[in-house]
Amino acid sequence: MSLSIKTNTNNTLLILGEGGLNPINFNDLSPGDLLNLQDQPFISIGWQDVRLMGSCNGLVCLSNDDGDVVILNQSTREHKGILSLVRHRFELSVSSAPDEHWVWGSGYGFGYDAVSNDYKVVSIAKFLGIGFTSFKESEMTIYSAKKDLCWVIKIPYAMLFTNDKMGVYVHGSLHWIAKGFGSWRDRIVGFDLGLDEFREVPQPDYGGNIVIDIDLGVLGSFLCVFAKFRDWSADVWIMKEYGVKESWSKVFSISRNVLSYDSVRPLGYSRRGREVLLELDEKRLVWYGMETRRVVDVVIQGRKKQRLEAILCLNSLVPPDGNDRVVNSQQPTKEQKKNEEEEVLLDLVFLGVLGLMIELLNVCIFQLNFSI
Repeated sequence: MSLSIKTNTNNTLLILGEGGLNPINFNDLSPGDLLNLQDQPFISIGWQDVRLMGSCNGLVCLSNDDGDVVILNQSTREHKGILSLVRHRFELSVSSAPDEHWVWGSGYGFGYDAVSNDYKVVSIAKFLGIGFTSFKESEMTIYSAKKDLCWVIKIPYAMLFTNDKMGVYVHGSLHWIAKGFGSWRDRIVGFDLGLDEFREVPQPDYGGNIVIDIDLGVLGSFLCVFAKFRDWSADVWIMKEYGVKESWSKVFSISRNVLSYDSVRPLGYSRRGREVLLELDEKRLVWYGMETRRVVDVVIQGRKKQRLEAILCLNSLVPPDGNDRVVNSQQPTKEQKKNEEEEVLLDLVFLGVLGLMIELLNVCIFQLNFSI
């Protein structure tokens, strides 16, 4: 699998947008290619309410606005639905101090726990004061696909700017940008899925430049940093040996005014290795020439100006529930594909309705207790 990641072979580019989740053979994609997502729909869903949470070993994780989650194998179409991670775990904390705290859902991720041979989904919540005037604390809900269990841990960092940020999965850990208590500088923090613990990852030496923003990603199999400076130029680094500060290597730079973005997600190198595919602001896909510093937009035929997300996913037979077993490798028929995409959609709808029923039941119980 690691060879496939580094060489872009056996990889599928999944694009969420225009009514569904669409697969593109990444090895066949080149700068200047015209994409028509509607020619090859994978799963037809109300994509405005669904977002990508991550991808690992051929599994992709999706979530709707209610926090309900589906893990699916994009090659076999096998999937597993999970009830909302945030709703039922944090309502106790909210109700215990309704006049003191707001809870703002923030950050999420999906990855593999090599210690337990398990796949985990995480969701971050941060507790803020009334009117969002002060930060209280952050917590993380962890879901184990293998055990079908959830638990909550405290986060020893201030997760202030992780709103709707996908955790970057590298080396068995999910990564975000966070603030430290007592020192409000940006830090790269990694959550080890095997040990259920946080650690700080050293940053590159930026050479005295003042960094105003940092985006994280994966290039090849390496943790990647996009460091934006005051003049709006940016340097891009990869960590060749995980956890070792001296192993950071600058792979290319982006000149000011060449590429404008608020957030960026690197997806992978082109076949020639001279360009890198970037997702910008959940709106654009572009090829950036690392030597030429030229930008080529990926044109999606018939696309409306709507949000899109993209992620690179391996083709594999890994089951979505974390259990070891042989999965049928035969390609599904058109009728099977239709039935399977309907099942995924029904899972998301059912989980949303079930969550709403639980909330209504909790309100009734609260009113009954109050009247008594």
